[in-house]
Amino acid sequence: MKPGFSRLPMLLLALGLTHCGMSSGDREEPSSGVATEADEALASVDCVPATRVLETTRIRGPEGMVAVGDRLFFIVVNPTTGWSLWKSDGTRAGTVRVKTIAPITAPAGPRALTEAGGLLFFSSNGVLWRSNGTASGTHPVDVPQLTNAFPRREYRGRLLVIRPVPGRGDELWLTDGTRSGSHRILGAPPALAINVFSSGIVETESGDLVFTAETLADPGTSRLFRLPRSGALVELFRASASGIGIGQLTAVGDRVFFFTDELSPGEPSHLWSSDGTPGSAVLLRNFGLIAPPFGLTSFDGRLFFTAGAEDGPRGFEPWVSDGTPSGTHPFVDIRPGEAVGSLPTNMTVLGDQLYFVADDGVHGREPWVTDGTVAGTRLLIDIQPGAPSSFPYGLAAANGKLYFAADDGVHGTEPWKVFEDRPRLVADIVPGSGSAPIEPGVGPFDAPAASFVRAGGFVFFLTASGETPDNALWSIKTGSYCPPR
Repeated sequence: MKPGFSRLPMLLLALGLTHCGMSSGDREEPSSGVATEADEALASVDCVPATRVLETTRIRGPEGMVAVGDRLFFIVVNPTTGWSLWKSDGTRAGTVRVKTIAPITAPAGPRALTEAGGLLFFSSNGVLWRSNGTASGTHPVDVPQLTNAFPRREYRGRLLVIRPVPGRGDELWLTDGTRSGSHRILGAPPALAINVFSSGIVETESGDLVFTAETLADPGTSRLFRLPRSGALVELFRASASGIGIGQLTAVGDRVFFFTDELSPGEPSHLWSSDGTPGSAVLLRNFGLIAPPFGLTSFDGRLFFTAGAEDGPRGFEPWVSDGTPSGTHPFVDIRPGEAVGSLPTNMTVLGDQLYFVADDGVHGREPWVTDGTVAGTRLLIDIQPGAPSSFPYGLAAANGKLYFAADDGVHGTEPWKVFEDRPRLVADIVPGSGSAPIEPGVGPFDAPAASFVRAGGFVFFLTASGETPDNALWSIKTGSYCPPR
């Protein structure tokens, strides 16, 4: 596939810790009815709404961090201890190493951390592991057929994995990590080479799997398949020639949108839509001689994404599609007449609203929101007033709130959140105008992704530093508030 956008630039500055106050109108629901020591600390006059729970050499993430129940699981890379699995309950005392998985000399440590059925699964150096959060309960799965399987996603309450079989292509299995709880749901024939990337397999509203693959009999020709619960594999679409990739699969209800891309420079991307029946794929629009569209997001029963028009004076703006050619068009022109456009990023759904970051040419790059209508699309807040940008990034929905990093021009880049349509600074981690170097998340095609991950009653994020330690894991209690001063 063609390369996508690189992540947004950000400054990496020194770490620090301070507190901030909120008005009495900022009170939120408690996360539970039981008062804990942490709750009392958050309600004290020295309220510190962000806690540094771990400092270490290197933490993989934030796209590598995953919640299982009320715990966050993540990977720490240390020259002495090697590749280790850690977990956190949001407190320093509750942030502990679960188990060392591989020595530092291992070519590839744990990756593809995936929650399924209340358990954690991951792959490490070609071996599939499972963990219940304890050292003794963290081990390679005891299923001989799945030794080299690759975890993909939760499906029907179990882990969906891709199992390569030499000479026979790839199989799809469901597993709970035990022999009795593992079974194959797809195998040869036909002999397939299945796309292992996250954008190459989706689940529809009805619970069917749609994925991309090539057949061993016809390598180089990408195909789109649907696997219903009945297990009868259906081919939905076939690329017109070898060397054309199919990617960015996105399910909107039972309809699946996808792009086809020629792997040579200067060729456009083609947006398609399929209702899940053979021969139903419809070409919706050609895009991307400059760069391919990105940020495909299901919202309000339609597909929203960022794209640049090739046939008019419009740069990168929000687009929308209902699955028909006539219903695929620019959604709103936030920055008219500009070659670059408003460049929307970080499209994130929270309840019945879609949030994103854009630049209208007047207020700089700031958070925007839409209810799915043009009239309901607006600047959420001008965090750094006037033309300067607050450069929000890392948007993530958690516990009815939207979290992101932004710079208000006074406190530097720090964590923010939106609750009941009211944005507010959460913490001033680096005092004064210094910025907290919150790590940006990176999604498919290097598009911006979430920097915040929720687990239980906490939201976690990472900061980086040029000094030792060069990584810190932080937690914010989602239901906390600081009393007025």
